[in-house]
Amino acid sequence: MKLTKQDLELIEKAKETADRLHLDKVHEVAAALRAKDGRVFTGIHIGANVGFADVCGEVAALCNAVSNGYREFDSIVAVWGDGNGNYKLLSPCGRCRELISDFGMDIWVIVGAIENPYKLRISELLPLKTE
Repeated sequence: MKLTKQDLELIEKAKETADRLHLDKVHEVAAALRAKDGRVFTGIHIGANVGFADVCGEVAALCNAVSNGYREFDSIVAVWGDGNGNYKLLSPCGRCRELISDFGMDIWVIVGAIENPYKLRISELLPLKTE
């Protein structure tokens, strides 16, 4: 599905967060999450020496929103940044897909290439989940 102006702004928020908080191999992936009322929450990934303990940017954004009393979301995007203005859109990992879908199977996820983004419902990325 084609992106709206608000979707493009969400990508920019994720890029800004990636730039502001970048630290090689620790904080390289930022996410931006839009609540149903339009408020935007961001989060940054925390890399760990042992890969399993990593916290994804999407999880950090969700935790930020929930900590502020929000539980109804419209869209989410994750962006990898190198700290030098180079970016890639990332599709959520399996753990993030599961967690995002716990907040609603109709949440939009912005994916694709940074030059050609598009969005899908989380239900399309995790189609066999039962609610």
